[in-house]
Amino acid sequence: MSAGISVTQGVVLHARPLRENSRILDLLTAESGRLSAVVRGKAGSVQPFVLLDLGWRGRGELPTLSVAEQQRVFPLTGRSLVCGLYLNELILRLYPREAPIPEALPALLGAYARLAAGERADTVLRRAEWALLAPLDSGMEHVDPEELDPDAWYRYDPEAGLEPAPAGRGATIPGAALRALVSGHDVPDNQARVSRDFMRWLIDTHLAGRPLRTRGLL
Repeated sequence: MSAGISVTQGVVLHARPLRENSRILDLLTAESGRLSAVVRGKAGSVQPFVLLDLGWRGRGELPTLSVAEQQRVFPLTGRSLVCGLYLNELILRLYPREAPIPEALPALLGAYARLAAGERADTVLRRAEWALLAPLDSGMEHVDPEELDPDAWYRYDPEAGLEPAPAGRGATIPGAALRALVSGHDVPDNQARVSRDFMRWLIDTHLAGRPLRTRGLL
């Protein structure tokens, strides 16, 4: 690459027009976290659900994208496409700009791959939601799955983190489901709904009341 070009891998989370033949891209990158860049021309390969080698010039809030080489395409359609859009919006709404979070891109790419392979959307989303949210919250990030009782129930307190709670009272989750999420596994089928409700509440807590537009499409 030429001098002055920063290079990393990443994906497009969202694109919006800037002026004729130019767009602003919201990106999730491996090295720089979430950032925005300007792309000029048609640049047909620069679209969501494609892993790209990215290079840009310039500093400040809107560098210019100069390299966008496809590495892997994730063919999402129908419900899988909606799920991918939801995860993209989740990152856009939760992640600070230019804060490198190494776990984020692998978690998102893993979810894309599972969705493209036709795996159950709800199990893919629960694992991805936890994986994307945990690095932002020390109360979630440092939970040891071996210390969780699979037969107990837990609730989340923004100040205290996860703690035991009476079964089914308020925003709670069974220990077996929580242990699966923390370990990066699928939650048991019979705990899918309560896990969905718990993760929805947890995400809303971090969003501070700002609704996700794509959630209504799921």
